[in-house]
Amino acid sequence: MSIWHRLNAFVSAGNFIWIGIGIGFFYWILESFLHVLFFGGSRFAEELITPDVHEIWKRILVITLLALFGVFAQQYFILRQRSEKTIKESERKYRTIFEQASNPIFLFDDEGKFVDNNHAALIFLECSQEDLLAKSFMDITAGRSPTECTEEISNKDDHWMLEIDYRVGSNTKTMLLNLVPLSGGMGNFIYGIGQDISERKRMEQVLKQAHAELDQIFQTASVGMRVIDKDFNVVKVNRTFAVMANLNEADAVNKKCFDIFSGPMCHTAACPINRVIRGESSVETYVDKERPDGKSIPCILAATPFIASSGEVIGIVESFRDITQLKNAHEIISSERDKLHSILSHLLEGVSIINTNYTIEYQNQVFMDDFGDCKGKACYSVFRERTSPCTPCYMQEAIKSGNIQHLEYETVDGRSYEQAYTRITDIDGEEKAVAFLRDISEKKTSQAIAMHAERLAAVGELAAGVAHEINNPITGIINYAQIISNRSKEDDMINDVAKRMVKEGNRIARIVEGLLTFSRRRHEDKVVVCANAIVSDALTLTSAQLRKDNIVLETKLAEPLPKIMVQAHEIEQVFINIISNARYALNEKYPGPDSDKVLQITSRSITVSDCPQVEISFLDHGTGIAAAIIDQVITPFFSTKTEGKRTGLGLSISHGILENHNGKLAIDSREGQYTRMTVTLPAWQDNTQ
Repeated sequence: MSIWHRLNAFVSAGNFIWIGIGIGFFYWILESFLHVLFFGGSRFAEELITPDVHEIWKRILVITLLALFGVFAQQYFILRQRSEKTIKESERKYRTIFEQASNPIFLFDDEGKFVDNNHAALIFLECSQEDLLAKSFMDITAGRSPTECTEEISNKDDHWMLEIDYRVGSNTKTMLLNLVPLSGGMGNFIYGIGQDISERKRMEQVLKQAHAELDQIFQTASVGMRVIDKDFNVVKVNRTFAVMANLNEADAVNKKCFDIFSGPMCHTAACPINRVIRGESSVETYVDKERPDGKSIPCILAATPFIASSGEVIGIVESFRDITQLKNAHEIISSERDKLHSILSHLLEGVSIINTNYTIEYQNQVFMDDFGDCKGKACYSVFRERTSPCTPCYMQEAIKSGNIQHLEYETVDGRSYEQAYTRITDIDGEEKAVAFLRDISEKKTSQAIAMHAERLAAVGELAAGVAHEINNPITGIINYAQIISNRSKEDDMINDVAKRMVKEGNRIARIVEGLLTFSRRRHEDKVVVCANAIVSDALTLTSAQLRKDNIVLETKLAEPLPKIMVQAHEIEQVFINIISNARYALNEKYPGPDSDKVLQITSRSITVSDCPQVEISFLDHGTGIAAAIIDQVITPFFSTKTEGKRTGLGLSISHGILENHNGKLAIDSREGQYTRMTVTLPAWQDNTQ
């Protein structure tokens, strides 16, 4: 390294103090040399080492001044060096910040040319540094010149905000550019800091579109909607609400909610606003709202909290669904339902609805009266007391074919039913069957009674004809026997035979007369008779059969016995039916003669609740009646007799006859031991005495 470079490095290092000291010593030597040169008188060494006092003081003063100058020069240089270092550090930091800033930064001169920019500017503009330097201020600021910008900046006194849409290829970016004027000795500049707001712009557009869509949904909603704040002020309404409330949208806003669409919940704890403020997340209820014109609108009101961005509930959103038409339809349906229910309740038939799973889903009152509550039960278990579906199943056939299916069936207790199945499509879309069920037991009974009466009438007519035909020859036989008896002697055997013929002929005549009487007494009025006489008439017609069957007849008829007012032939028919049943039971138990094959008939007078009555009892020791069916023996068509020997109508008809005479039929029996049939009839009281 040369001396000059060493000196320069030394000076640059700021060693001005040593420089001053060095100059001072150099001055000492130079002063000594010049003093010898110009003034003489001494040698250079003496002048250099031992000058006089005056020279020493002068030289020390100069050296001190030079040293002080070095000190001050050193301090100045240190300060300047520090300032330069600080400036360089600041410039380095500024440049680092400038380059690493995420926002685009531009620096323009007063002519609009780029002076400086950071890397973010290149990224935003999607160009190279060379391409950017080829652009101008107007390219960035959408055609605005620096003059226009500075004028606007001067008007605003500080800066100018400019939103720029910059197209790059097929995309458009948006930048918010903040321009600040810079003035200095080096000229006028415009400093621009940009912010890429493309995403924010896009989000704003999305939010704007979403807001527009929500507003459109709000306005076009099929239900009336309004937004209410905590102070009951209406903030917003949609068109449906305005139409529902018969108001203009502008007239509804900023009004109290209870002034424009009031209801019974207003000013109460049930008010939706009060309930939501108390913490309910939603409110839904039925309410009648009143419009300003006084018209009432039935609505389904739903209210939810209106929540601010802070999460605070600041009001509610109410929606109103006008159910006027629904309410009218419901009233019509209710009216029709009531009519249908009334019709079904007054039908004589039991009505039920059965699904394809054999389950009863509906039943009217008649059905319930007959079978009880059967909803959810299987039809085959209710109608037929089965554990599995019937074969064939008329209900399934009706659903399958669509044709009405008719049938009649008889239950185990002897009742007869007429049934019809019709297919329907229920409201749930499923195919089901309506079952109509009519109890025709009484109809069957009436038909059987009519047939039985016709047969009896035919038998009566036949008996009358036979009796008439028998009566003539019997009369002749009696007359001839009487002539023989009159012409023979008393002790003669012929006389005895003739008398027997007359006696038996008269007995035959009485039987024939009884048949004629039984066949002709069909429409007689009630008469006062003795019950014993009716028993005797019944035995006249049945005693021959009893004797034929080896049945011993024991009678114990009380005398005297109060009379009764009855239709004698009907009571006689009751007695004949009871005797016939006793005869059948004895023959079943005792096919041949037996000492216990006895029918006992007794009569007596009794008093029941201070009312005199006549009791006729028929006791046999035949097969008896099981306790399980003793209550069913008076049911039409129920019988314990074998097929071909029964009609199931005898006791049923007898029971009906006795009820018409205010009488009773009591049955006491033990299976395999005995049966006692007791007929009780009220005694006739002569009120004319």
